[in-house]
Amino acid sequence: MEWVALILAVGALVISIWALKRTGGLVDMKTKVDSLSSLGLTEMKKQVESLSTTGETLRKKTADILDRLEKRVRGEEKIEEKKEGGDSIKKEG
Repeated sequence: MEWVALILAVGALVISIWALKRTGGLVDMKTKVDSLSSLGLTEMKKQVESLSTTGETLRKKTADILDRLEKRVRGEEKIEEKKEGGDSIKKEG
């Protein structure tokens, strides 16, 4: 039984190495690392700052949209409460 497990493990290892080579594997990673290191630290900082300002802008817009949505939903709830309250007064009177 142990031999079967060993053979399956070796087979899985061979298939995973084959898949890694087929998809580009480590060669692709090396080119990405080289391109990032060629940009330099200052360029990377600029890119991070740009992304953070974009993220902050997106967060603010999302907060504004959710605030407007909340006001509309709560405003409709208040109108419905007034209608229900008005109906109950009419029914009693």
